[in-house]
Amino acid sequence: MTHGVPDHEEHSRSPGYVEDTWQIGSRLTISPGVRYEQESLAGTIVRDFKLKQNWAPRVGATWTPVDGLKAYGNYGRYYARVPNDLAARALSADAAITADYFDLPLTRPIPDGVLAGPAGSQTTTHYTLLGGGADLIDPNVKLGYYNEYLAGVEYQLPGSLTVGPRYVHRDIGRALEDVQPYPLVATFLGIPGAATANYTLTNPGPGTPVLGGLNASFEAPVHDYNAVEFTVEKRLSNKWSVNGSYRWSRLRGTYEGAYRDDNGQSDPGITSLYDFPTHDPSYTAIGVPQFGFKGDIQFQGDLGTGPLPLDRPHQIKVYGSYLLDIFNSGLTLAGGLNIGSGKPLTGLAANPLYQNGGEIPLTPRGAGMQTTDGFQTRSPFTTTVDGHAAYSLKLGSSRSLALIADVFNIFNRQTVTDYDNYFEKTFGSVNPDFGVAGASSVSAGQQFLAPRQLRAGAHLEF
Repeated sequence: MTHGVPDHEEHSRSPGYVEDTWQIGSRLTISPGVRYEQESLAGTIVRDFKLKQNWAPRVGATWTPVDGLKAYGNYGRYYARVPNDLAARALSADAAITADYFDLPLTRPIPDGVLAGPAGSQTTTHYTLLGGGADLIDPNVKLGYYNEYLAGVEYQLPGSLTVGPRYVHRDIGRALEDVQPYPLVATFLGIPGAATANYTLTNPGPGTPVLGGLNASFEAPVHDYNAVEFTVEKRLSNKWSVNGSYRWSRLRGTYEGAYRDDNGQSDPGITSLYDFPTHDPSYTAIGVPQFGFKGDIQFQGDLGTGPLPLDRPHQIKVYGSYLLDIFNSGLTLAGGLNIGSGKPLTGLAANPLYQNGGEIPLTPRGAGMQTTDGFQTRSPFTTTVDGHAAYSLKLGSSRSLALIADVFNIFNRQTVTDYDNYFEKTFGSVNPDFGVAGASSVSAGQQFLAPRQLRAGAHLEF
């Protein structure tokens, strides 16, 4: 698979915002607003692509029934800003080309129509050219967005201590993606048009057209995030401060968003999640037995609804500090504790057409895989303890010297943060490191918590 780089792209953004504040009595404040978003992009082929008519309402309310107690709630719609990556790849020529050859020097291409290939995955299609030109543009395409709902309570306790719970919900209302109208197996079956299809930039869903006659369809993006968080905060007084929280959350659905954490793809608006129809029974009914496909593309859709790759159910964060007076100078000691759930694990097969690994789920999301640490559904919990010390020394009436020391990961924990989830490196080529702890195919280098680190510094004020 190759990607062309255009000679020139352009990008502009035209936002506008209106907000008002309504005071009802002395206890209730309501702040409604609306934001307008418009983006213009240009590639080397499509020169004037506009995403217009994107209205983002916002409203917030705060109620203080008694002194020291505050209840609040907010709703907002937020549009994703589209970077120039989309202009470079979707509005310009960015061909995905595959070709088969009889010989290793790649001098004798196999003509289309000839049945050839490894046993169990033979096909008559040996040359594909997908996206040879710019994407087709759905005339009704709009920016993707997500909705956020937030509600909480804060209570002011004696001693500058504030505590309270809050609830957060986020969901994706619309996704911007490029799609190819044929199911994956259509190319291997030699269905006319499938090997040279163009992509269409659209807002995919059940109504997105599908060709090929294999009873496949696209599905609506699902991205549901729910969290309950308990916070405690004490501003610096009586020589000490603390800031802490515990968050329980769930992130479920079929669509992660602009970035794929499971395979490291960073192509906002043109990820591979919607390149082909995901509600596609032909992938396993035909592709697996006839062409050696692995996994099931339907696990990318509704059959795979489960924990998305960024799901982290439990997160604890505590940071505190204490100020000591020593010889008329200040010594601040501080420490931080971070505890978090590991990432859900899903093995990924290669895309049979693109050839590249890390694409098609072997199981429903988060169902786990065999690793060098046994069968795991998540990577381990991570715990880090950090320390900080700062000593301020006065040097006359107008100068002072601050000596600073930080220690990260004090106990030098070397917890595994990821396993290699690529079952295949390329289509038909099994990855020997599949399931190996700390050997992710997504990121270079070993995947463990960073070892203990020390940092020292000095700061002179005058």
